Amino acid sequence: MIWQKLVDEAIGQTGYHCDENVEHYLILTLDHFSTEKDLASVVVAIDFLLALNSFGRKGGNQMRKVGDECLLLAGLFPERARRKHVPLEYFINLGQEAYRLLTNPPFKWIYDPKLFAKLSQDFPTLIDVLQTMRKIYKKPLQ
Repeated sequence: MIWQKLVDEAIGQTGYHCDENVEHYLILTLDHFSTEKDLASVVVAIDFLLALNSFGRKGGNQMRKVGDECLLLAGLFPERARRKHVPLEYFINLGQEAYRLLTNPPFKWIYDPKLFAKLSQDFPTLIDVLQTMRKIYKKPLQ
């Protein structure tokens, strides 16, 4: 439940009017990737291209993972992009596009198109929420 508290506090500080489904998705994504050891070594462009060439649930899962990884890398680990001389906008654009593609056939039959449209639209704001969360985490939780 620590993710819930951090996300709620960050949303409050940023003033973002968060859809309940978006907040829930963000918390689940943080929980899932908190045990992921490969996030630092991902090459999202290759994963994105592989997802474009996959179909059905497999392609959708790959595309969703690209969006999630871009969101977390841009929001929680922006220094990794800077060290690799990759502009943060690269992760923002790629992540937004990955989520947007999940709203179109063939993926929209597998995923909630409204949720992923909102995730794509609010991608930059969600990055602000995650970066605010980093700042909050550096101080003790109440």
